Amino acid sequence: MSRKDEETRGCSLNLKNVLVKMITSGSMMTENINTEELFTSLDKTTSELIELISSFTETQINEIPAVASWTAAQVAEHVTKSNNGIINSLKKEGKLPGRAPDAGVEQLKKTFLDFDKKLQSPEFILPTQDIYQKKMVIDNLEISIAQLKELGHNVNLLEMISHPIFGEITKLELLHFVVYHTRRHIHQLKNIFGLTHTKVTSKMRTLVAFMHMSLDGFVVNSRGEMDWITIDDEVFKDAIMLADDADTALFGRVTYQMMESYWPTVLLSDSSTELELQHAKWMENTNKIVFSETLEKVEWKNTRLINKNIPQEIIRLKERPGKKLMIFGSPRLTHSFMQWGLIDEYRININPVVLGGGMPLFNIHSRINLKLIATKIFRSGVTGLHYKVN
Repeated sequence: MSRKDEETRGCSLNLKNVLVKMITSGSMMTENINTEELFTSLDKTTSELIELISSFTETQINEIPAVASWTAAQVAEHVTKSNNGIINSLKKEGKLPGRAPDAGVEQLKKTFLDFDKKLQSPEFILPTQDIYQKKMVIDNLEISIAQLKELGHNVNLLEMISHPIFGEITKLELLHFVVYHTRRHIHQLKNIFGLTHTKVTSKMRTLVAFMHMSLDGFVVNSRGEMDWITIDDEVFKDAIMLADDADTALFGRVTYQMMESYWPTVLLSDSSTELELQHAKWMENTNKIVFSETLEKVEWKNTRLINKNIPQEIIRLKERPGKKLMIFGSPRLTHSFMQWGLIDEYRININPVVLGGGMPLFNIHSRINLKLIATKIFRSGVTGLHYKVN
């Protein structure tokens, strides 16, 4: 069984936007904790969970990804049961703790975000069915999340209660647990999605990630700059040939806005080179898709906006006839596609520079096995690598 297979197995004060006083270690000393970040994280994490579960079809949500693994529906039921248990605990009458109410948060984070460590779920929150209706799974999960959020805003999070699993724990720590527990199962669901969606046949289109990278593995430096990338005529011609094999360009918001502000101007400039004009025409006429939750509309010619059910939309694109799909830059989008197992090939230009920090190309927690297809050494010192995902 592969590592990825293993990772599909299972596991009254309104405090938002205010600072609360924390009583520490039986003394009268207090410290201020801003709970806005906690509630923002809770909103973001649970929204991502719902979106990910929704991306499975009625059949796929019940598909077993590997031997002894949970289905996506079973993961959702487990999270729902866990949420319901936390809801009951939040309703209990508690007492003020003799320690800082957030003293256990870091340990919870360390435990539940260690994806290499397998945790045993208590029997009373294990999934109980083999086949589920997708709508019912999502409805039950959404109800539990809504109740958690409402209670979180209306109970005294400073109170400590006795919990059957954690023992003495504060309600504040329980909400942090919900965030970390949910993140853990988002990671699990992404692995399940990858296993159930990447049984790629020869008829499906290939998705290629094209990226410039420093020798030490970064795609932008610590200031967000890319002026270290070598783009001479030789490297540019290679990129144009690579783009000619694709008929759809994929972007995250930041890269899209950068491309949209530049390439149309190349077509209008008298100083544009032949190579620049060639690529500008391709960019203008090719199908473009931008993935963003913040953009409301896109205006560049032949551009489509996708802001939800992203994995499912990519599978649909792969199933359509046509040339390759290609991600240009867009490191954050690339990270998500990596985790979902949607990338089939990597075209990486390694630049002869060490940045010492920045955003890494590979920012995932799961192993990806690659097969080297080709290498190309450019006169500038750039090394082009072509990998296929095994």
